[in-house]
Amino acid sequence: MKKIFSDYMNRTFAVVFGFVALTVVFSCYLLYYGAVFHGVNEKGDALKESIAKKEMRAATVEGSIVDSRGDVITYAEEPGVSAKCVNVSYSQLVGFNSSVYGSYGLRGKYADALFTGDKNHHGATLALTTVNQLQNAAYQEIRGTEGCVVILENATGRVLALATAYPGVEMDVNDLASNWSEMNAPEHDGFLIQNWRKALAPGSTMKPLTATLVYDEGLSDVTYQDTGSEKIGGYTFRNAGKAVNGAIRLNGAIVKSCNTYFAHMTNEMGQFKLQERAEAFYVGKKLELDFGTISSSHHLFASTAEEVAAAGFGQGQLLLTPVNMAIIGQTIANGGEVKKPYLIDSISNAKGVSYQGATEILGTACTPEAAAYVSDAMLDAAASYGIDKKLGIHAKTGTAQVNGTHRASFVSFNDKYTVCIVENNTGKAGKNLTASAVRLYKVLDGLS
Repeated sequence: MKKIFSDYMNRTFAVVFGFVALTVVFSCYLLYYGAVFHGVNEKGDALKESIAKKEMRAATVEGSIVDSRGDVITYAEEPGVSAKCVNVSYSQLVGFNSSVYGSYGLRGKYADALFTGDKNHHGATLALTTVNQLQNAAYQEIRGTEGCVVILENATGRVLALATAYPGVEMDVNDLASNWSEMNAPEHDGFLIQNWRKALAPGSTMKPLTATLVYDEGLSDVTYQDTGSEKIGGYTFRNAGKAVNGAIRLNGAIVKSCNTYFAHMTNEMGQFKLQERAEAFYVGKKLELDFGTISSSHHLFASTAEEVAAAGFGQGQLLLTPVNMAIIGQTIANGGEVKKPYLIDSISNAKGVSYQGATEILGTACTPEAAAYVSDAMLDAAASYGIDKKLGIHAKTGTAQVNGTHRASFVSFNDKYTVCIVENNTGKAGKNLTASAVRLYKVLDGLS
């Protein structure tokens, strides 16, 4: 009898133990794959967060984006409905955040703030450093081109305008469906990207940077005899239009944009000095900015003598974005001090300000004396483009050869602002952008 009872108890225990074990295994399964607790399973956590964000978005009025004066750029009136952009000049900057088309631009980068509701179910307000009137004017100057305009405030690094455009297609974030296929056409290498991200040869707008090094190396008064050609390594460099400038020093080389002078001087100074100076201006360094990552390259560490010489006047393997070009101009305007561009003025909601933009000094790129010398030379260069010196505009143009066409650029500054205009895939020369720059300075004067 005892043996029968013992066998019964053993079988009962085995059944109970098995049931408990299965319950524990099943519970662990649910905990792991269902992500009941945060941190147990990354995929489960991501799924929970995605669902929560969708629910939050459906119940939230998307936060507005406004300019530095509080004027509206984007606005929404109902929960779960995409905000409207009031002007096409901002379309590629503010972008979109769509369940159909994905996310892009500021509305993608700052989606967590814009779509996280406060007690009134309104997302945060994103205040930019831009001025709508200036942004619109900048866009009109490049509309219909593969162009870009970057305007910075010298003293602070604030981005006052950041516009980009394309020929043949115009992004309208209020109606993406109407031209989505055109925006993704092969001629744009896929989706339209913001032109301020495009790193290509800068042409002669690199010369002011190289000129600061020539000055700081004590070579500004050295006379170079320009015969119209300069052979370095296995390559012969020539001036645009086969110009021959004769005896020339640094100031004249900037004004006349003498390629042979800068090739010769760069070769004399050497690749490591040019690399150090380029990196001091943040050329060849990644810049993590509040509107995206800006990447440029110089390749000077592994270049031949002729490639280094070419980089000295903005060709070769040197690749800069319009933002990098603007930083070169702004740094010279600031006496050699590099200030980080920033676009986000503040992020705020009903609880107050959660983020406040501020000026950040990245370092010193050259001596104040070098910056002053090059600044004076750029004032003379601007006069040679037909700009009245009384306007106080210092400038350098560039026309780079890129894949059988031109990249035209115009980098300039006055005592308050830096204006950079770039057009890719164009038949224009940099000098052809002069009138556009002068018009933008007039708009800036009207804002003061």
